[in-house]
Amino acid sequence: MHITRLSLRLLIPFFILAFLLPFSSGGHAADAVPEGETTANTVFLPFKINTSGDPGQLAARSDQILSANVTGRGQKFLDRAQVTAQIDYGALFPPPPEKIRPLLPEGTFEYVVFGSITQLGRKLSVDIQIVDLLDATSSRSFYQQAESVEELAIVLDTLVGKVLSYTGRLYRIAKIEISGNTRIDSGAILKHIKNRAGDRYNQAQLRDDLKSIYKMGYFDDVQINVDNTEEGKVVTFSVKEKEVIASVTITGEKNLEADDVKEVITVTANTIINPQEVLTSAENIRKLYKEKGYYDTEVTTKLTYPDKDRVNILFEIKEGDKIYVKEIIIHGNNTFTNDEIEKILSTSTKGWFSWFTDSGLLKRDILQQDASRIGAFYQNHGFVDVQVGDPVVEKKGEWLYVTFNITEGDRYKVGVLDITGELIENKATFVEMTAIGEEKYFNRQVLRDDVLKISDYYASKGYAFAEVDPQITKNSEEKRVDLNIAISKGDLVHINRVIIKGNTKTRDKVIRRAISVDEDSIYDATALKKSTERLQQLDFFEDVNITPEPTEEDNLMDVIVDLKEKSTGTFSIGAGFSSADGLLFMSDITQHNFLGRGQAVTLQANVGGKTTHYNFSFTEPHLNDSKLSFGFDVYHWTRDYDDYDKQSIGTAIRLGYPIWERWTVWGSWGYDDSELSEVSPNASQYIKDSMDINITHSVTLGLSRDSRNRRYNPTKGSLNSVSVEKAGSVLGGDSAFTKYEGTTSWYFPYRWDTVVHVRGAAGYVTEDEGGKLPVYEKFYLGGLSSMRGFENYGISPRDPRTGEKIGGEKMAYANFEYIFPLVKDIGLNGLVFYDIGNVVRDSEDLGEELRSSVGFGFRWLSPMGPLRLEWGYNIDPKDDEDQSLWDFSIGGQF
Repeated sequence: MHITRLSLRLLIPFFILAFLLPFSSGGHAADAVPEGETTANTVFLPFKINTSGDPGQLAARSDQILSANVTGRGQKFLDRAQVTAQIDYGALFPPPPEKIRPLLPEGTFEYVVFGSITQLGRKLSVDIQIVDLLDATSSRSFYQQAESVEELAIVLDTLVGKVLSYTGRLYRIAKIEISGNTRIDSGAILKHIKNRAGDRYNQAQLRDDLKSIYKMGYFDDVQINVDNTEEGKVVTFSVKEKEVIASVTITGEKNLEADDVKEVITVTANTIINPQEVLTSAENIRKLYKEKGYYDTEVTTKLTYPDKDRVNILFEIKEGDKIYVKEIIIHGNNTFTNDEIEKILSTSTKGWFSWFTDSGLLKRDILQQDASRIGAFYQNHGFVDVQVGDPVVEKKGEWLYVTFNITEGDRYKVGVLDITGELIENKATFVEMTAIGEEKYFNRQVLRDDVLKISDYYASKGYAFAEVDPQITKNSEEKRVDLNIAISKGDLVHINRVIIKGNTKTRDKVIRRAISVDEDSIYDATALKKSTERLQQLDFFEDVNITPEPTEEDNLMDVIVDLKEKSTGTFSIGAGFSSADGLLFMSDITQHNFLGRGQAVTLQANVGGKTTHYNFSFTEPHLNDSKLSFGFDVYHWTRDYDDYDKQSIGTAIRLGYPIWERWTVWGSWGYDDSELSEVSPNASQYIKDSMDINITHSVTLGLSRDSRNRRYNPTKGSLNSVSVEKAGSVLGGDSAFTKYEGTTSWYFPYRWDTVVHVRGAAGYVTEDEGGKLPVYEKFYLGGLSSMRGFENYGISPRDPRTGEKIGGEKMAYANFEYIFPLVKDIGLNGLVFYDIGNVVRDSEDLGEELRSSVGFGFRWLSPMGPLRLEWGYNIDPKDDEDQSLWDFSIGGQF
């Protein structure tokens, strides 16, 4: 790089030396610019005025515009009177340099700018010439025309900008280049550089860019080279890349799967080595082993170089033995026993099933949470000033010992409770809403819940920004805590817009039907929560997020409904085996969101050794965009019983209407044509009597309530239903009966993401006058849908003469399940269950000879539909019953 121009004052040796100092070890320095300062290197002379009118007025206007524009950009504008006193504008123009130099003020000026303004009518022509004081033969001209005097300011502003862009080019970056990189893309490096072409040259900022490139971790050396060109400074970052990783090898992993270890390693082959990532990977391996109980694991990293540009990385693991927690020691707990405190801890000691559950293994993050749990436990029992020290872990031999040190402090009772501020109801209403006043001792969690209740109440009334501040005053002498809940309601907020995002398939109107708030309505946080639940219950979306978003106006909020669609079409297959049905194959094609309209269409086919069932179903949940649901079913069903075969064809039309939140009243009309064949001559008379019953016309009326948080694998809420079916009489047909049924299913969330599920069902059917009750309309129990461990239809009263199962008029059963996650990431759950129930004749007592079973199973919401694999053990099997049964299905619902 060569220095191409210096100002008159920079010709002294001191400044020459300064400009020739190297910028870095890889290049030469360019003209230095004091950091943070603007370089004044250009002098503007007043412009010559050519006009047939009054030149003084135009001169004064142009001088005013130029002076403000030029000085405002850090350059120099000379006074017209001073210049015209020594230079005759009427003579040679522009004047020679020797005439100009005496006028130059103190400073490092390199350029002088002359100009003329020529007025022809209304138009003005502005001509500018730049003179290089170091090279008189080098000059540059600019020209622009103004349509009138009013446009003169705009034209002069533009021209001054062009001039300074030219004269200041050596103080600006013309181009940024990258060199020396062969594997890392230049674009990736440029993303870490803040300087851009056109920016003012600043050495400090370039040094920051150099550090930023180093921090990428891919380079052994980074240098900056700067060259001056006619366009400005060209800055080149010269890099030297680190070696490429040829291979990553792990040795010594005996007790963990190699794939599990590889998952925590962040370095991969065919990438540039980053020493920090190598260290991080080694530390990740140590953490992984610690999480699995191997506290003495050593990880050594070795690098070998097959050639100068490649490196092999070897992680050598020395596992050691798995170490468990032997004892949890608690000091300072004068009020509560060790057992009471240990119940709230996630950290535990080694037990009988540690080999399976990993209980007793120490996890550092869980340990810190346990310390917080102890503090919260004490604060929820009146110990306001409790202090829990950091847990201490000691390794003694092959065991770990964990110690918690507690300073309890004094125990405080609840004193005076007051609620003040901007109350939208009377104080008694809010006092009744709270529970803290009923506590004997101060309980911080109860207070938090009370604050949340009040906040939610205000938010449900439109006060989205209400502030509920619990103010606590300790009375140390009386050992009580006085409470004041101060409320500031803020502005009443209305909903501006409801904005739906992410629905690539489902139509907006389907989503809006599930949203309980309208645009321009008062903001209601409770309604938004219900809207989230209703959208989740549709089961069309993988993720549902409804969030309020402030607008420019304080009293308006947008509601953002952010959705992630999921596949609603399923093709399900299943298989099962029992002595009743033999091998049964099931298939189901369902679209729960047909054409994005929210309609459900299902085609089922179940084919087995003894049962064949085909069904087509259609459901429109909102007929003509109303709340009325409509649907119909068409089916064909054949089943081979031990003593007869049954074939049915039929249809049903369904209607439903929501009467309250979560409550639906529904009804259906059904037509069924059944025929019994292959009836054994020795069959029960009950079965023979059913041979003359073919046509059944029935109507059903039901009421249901669904508060489950989702359709599949719910974790809370309930599903309840009661119904009455009436067949025959004025409806016609051969059958005449009345059937009453009720079901209830409850889900209770428990610790560790587990769920307790209780389900019960009961039914009663009676024969009416003018017809008969078919044997197949009676109740039977057994199988996945009712009582596991028994064959389908296996629980039933028997004909006292033939011993055949003939169904019962009364039925009741209950299922008790404990559901727990096995592999959360894929939605695999395990369960244990207990089933109890019975089916009896009308004259018999349901409570006599109850049947029961226990068992376990697995459930997985697989890509092909819900999968169930469950084993039931018949606690008291009869002579013709199996002791246990496996049942398997895909696509069923429980």
